[in-house]
Amino acid sequence: LHFRITLKEKIKISALTFLGKLFLNFLFLTNRIKINGKENALKAMDSGKPILFCCWHGRLLYASYGLSKIRKGLWAIASKHRDAEIMGRILESWGYRLIRGSSNKGGKEVLRKMTKIFASDSPFICITNDGPKGPRNIAKPGSLTLARKYDAQILMITGTSSSYKEMNSWDKFRLPKPFGKVEVTISGPMVFPENIQPGEGSEYLSNFMNKIQAEADKCFK
Repeated sequence: LHFRITLKEKIKISALTFLGKLFLNFLFLTNRIKINGKENALKAMDSGKPILFCCWHGRLLYASYGLSKIRKGLWAIASKHRDAEIMGRILESWGYRLIRGSSNKGGKEVLRKMTKIFASDSPFICITNDGPKGPRNIAKPGSLTLARKYDAQILMITGTSSSYKEMNSWDKFRLPKPFGKVEVTISGPMVFPENIQPGEGSEYLSNFMNKIQAEADKCFK
């Protein structure tokens, strides 16, 4: 663990992780899952270039579960606090490797680790661009700057379901309900216009992601 914790808290986290894995696996296993754009992810991975898989925090479950069905061993960022520890352990059970930290805490450390990963033989990183606490659906600049420096491909991944519970939280976090349909959407690589100005990258990425999100949400309408 990456924070001070009592034995009681350690037992609580382990128990909640176990129950969380059971619950989330139940939700996804009882849904029919379709992955749109799987070929986009595979083609990008086979290119040998780094990839930054981007998703909004509110659709984290759809994105992370769907991507885990395509390839294991991808990297994901997990914040250094108790709730994130639970989600991080669930992501590990789905085959992810973790980068500890966030844009709020340990941001420089995260960027250093991302730099090493982009230069490795498994340069595939998944992030929630508006995490950990918003503003909702607005991309932050740090990881984007690094991705552009390493000429990383930027792909949006998101999802929705025929039936879901939307939380009353800053990110409008969605949980799929069981016994329905889940559709995960993976975009092709985003292409920046040649005339984009310094500081405009985050807004361009936000617009790109929100356009893909809006299209994905039409699946069950």
